[in-house]
Amino acid sequence: MDVIKRAISGQAVAYAFVLKIIFTAITMESGYKGGEIVPTFFIGATFGCIAGRVLGLNTGFSAAIGMIATFCGVANCPVASIMLSIEVFGGHGVGFFALACAISYMLSGYFSLYSSQMIIFSKLKNEIININAR
Repeated sequence: MDVIKRAISGQAVAYAFVLKIIFTAITMESGYKGGEIVPTFFIGATFGCIAGRVLGLNTGFSAAIGMIATFCGVANCPVASIMLSIEVFGGHGVGFFALACAISYMLSGYFSLYSSQMIIFSKLKNEIININAR
């Protein structure tokens, strides 16, 4: 949580998100269950801070958007992600959070971190997906 706080204050280490992705993947593939959400926040916040620095944006706000958008993409829950952004960061900039969540949701595909979650409606077309075809 300290690294997430530092990223939101604009002080992330450039390689932190890459290392966290690698270590989380190794841990999950070795059979450990649990601890998926905080690493998601960590990766999103540190990547957002670094991307904001590279793009010349406010690094703290970029970290916050990165954290929420990554959570949205991993969980495939845009409404919950937008509500989380309001709860954690207040109502300021909710339009930016909503836009980031919409993009993340559209690009995340039809699978989620949670294997029991099934998306039965197409994200792009007005049709029901054949879940047996997966």
